[in-house]
Amino acid sequence: MTKFSFELKKKIVKEYFSAGIGSTSLAKKYNIKSRTTILNWIHMYNAFGIKGLIVRHPIKVYSGYYKRKVLHWMHTNHSSYPETALFFNISAPSTIFAWERRLETKGLTGLYTNRGPKKMKSNKTKIKSPNKSLREKVNYYLINYRYEQIKQECGSTMDHIKKLITFFKRFSISFILKSIGISRSYYYRHFKEDDKDDNLKKMITKIKHFNPNYGYRRLTLALRNNNVVVNHKKVLRIMKTLNLTTNQYNKKRRKYNSYIGQVGHIAKNRIHRKFKTDRPYQKLTTDVSEFRYGNQDINHRVYLSPIMDLFSDEILNFSISEHPNVDFTIKPMKELIKKLPKLSYRTTVHSDQGFQYQNNKWQKLLKNNHIFQSMSRKGTCLDNAQMESFFHIMKIEIMSNHYETKSSLIKAMKKWIKYYNNYRIKTKLGGKAPKEYRKLYLLENK
Repeated sequence: MTKFSFELKKKIVKEYFSAGIGSTSLAKKYNIKSRTTILNWIHMYNAFGIKGLIVRHPIKVYSGYYKRKVLHWMHTNHSSYPETALFFNISAPSTIFAWERRLETKGLTGLYTNRGPKKMKSNKTKIKSPNKSLREKVNYYLINYRYEQIKQECGSTMDHIKKLITFFKRFSISFILKSIGISRSYYYRHFKEDDKDDNLKKMITKIKHFNPNYGYRRLTLALRNNNVVVNHKKVLRIMKTLNLTTNQYNKKRRKYNSYIGQVGHIAKNRIHRKFKTDRPYQKLTTDVSEFRYGNQDINHRVYLSPIMDLFSDEILNFSISEHPNVDFTIKPMKELIKKLPKLSYRTTVHSDQGFQYQNNKWQKLLKNNHIFQSMSRKGTCLDNAQMESFFHIMKIEIMSNHYETKSSLIKAMKKWIKYYNNYRIKTKLGGKAPKEYRKLYLLENK
C-alpha cells in the first residue's frame, strides 16, 4: 500500500477547503488512484484536526481493555468498521474486524494476546488428534439436532438462531452459524434490522392482542391512526414472523329464513344494491339472524334484529329475543325513530321479504313516520348484501367460542356490537370505526 507524506496530505486538504477543488479532480492532479483516499483524509481532518493527517506507523500496541471498549462502542451504536475507526482514530478499519473475529473464535482471551514476531514453524509434522475431529463432529450434530427442534417452534429464522446461540453459550457464534449453514453477513445484517423493528413489533402485538381478528390491512391502518406510517407489506412480513396472521372462517350451517310466503304487502326495491350514501340516516337496512348456544339445537337459540346505517355501517339499534315475532323487529325501530334528528331528506329502510316486514304493524309504523319501505327480491340475498356481510363477520368473530348458557351468549353479542361500533376500524371508512366516522362527518358539516 502506498504511503503518503504528511505534507502532501496537508496540501491536498488545504486545496480542498480553500480552492474548492473536488476530490476526483485532486486525485487526478496528484496521481492518486482513488478519490476515497482523499475523502478519508478529509474525514480525519474534520474529526481530529491536523493531527489526524500525521502518518502513523503500525508500532502501537492496543491493550485488551481498549479493544473491548472499541468493540462495545461499535455494537452499542450499531456503527460500521470505518465509522468506529474514525471515532477512535485507528488507522485501519480491518484492525477492528480482526479484533471482532478474535473475540468470536477465541473469546475474551483472544483480545489480551500480545503481539510479536510469529514463531518459527517446526519441521516436525504434527499429527492431528483424532479426538479433536471427533469432538467437532459431535458438536456439529448436537447443534443441528437442537436447531431442527427449535425450527418447529413459532418465529422467524433469526428468532431460531438467537435461541440456538443462547442455548449453546459455550460455542462461538461463528462455529454455530457454520454448523447450520448460515453466513455471518446474513446474521449480522438481520440482527441490526431486528433491533430497528423492535418498537414496531411491540405495537403490532399490542394492537393484535386487543383486536385478534385484524388482518395486515387493518393493522396497517391502526398503526397509521397512531402516527406510525409503515408499508402494508412490511406489516404482513412481521406478522408472519410473529405468527400473528389471521385465517378466519365459519362452518356453514343452515341459514335462518323468515320467508313463509306472501302474507302481506310486498314493497318495491328502492335500494337496487346501491348501498353507498353520502349522508347519515338516509339508507337503513335490517334483517333477522339466529345464534345458537348449549346443545346447538332448535331449543337453544336466540335471534338478533339489528338496524344498520349504510352511511357508516353503524348499528344504530338492535333487539335480541328467543322468538322472532313482529314485535321483536318493531321494538328497535320504534326506539330508533324517537332518536332520529330532523332531516331535510326522507329515510329509506330496506329489508328482505320476511313475514315480520310484510306485517301491517311494521308497514304502518314506517308510513306514519314518513319513512320509505324497500324490500329485496324473493330469494335474492345479495339485495341485502351489506347486512348479510355484517352477520357473517359477527358469527366468525363470536361463534368461534362455544356458549353454554343463553345469558353468556347474549352478553358476548352485546359486547361485540359495542366493540364493532366504537373500535373495529374499516378499510372503506379510511381506518375509522363506524361511530367515529359519523361523528367526524357531523363535525365537518355543522
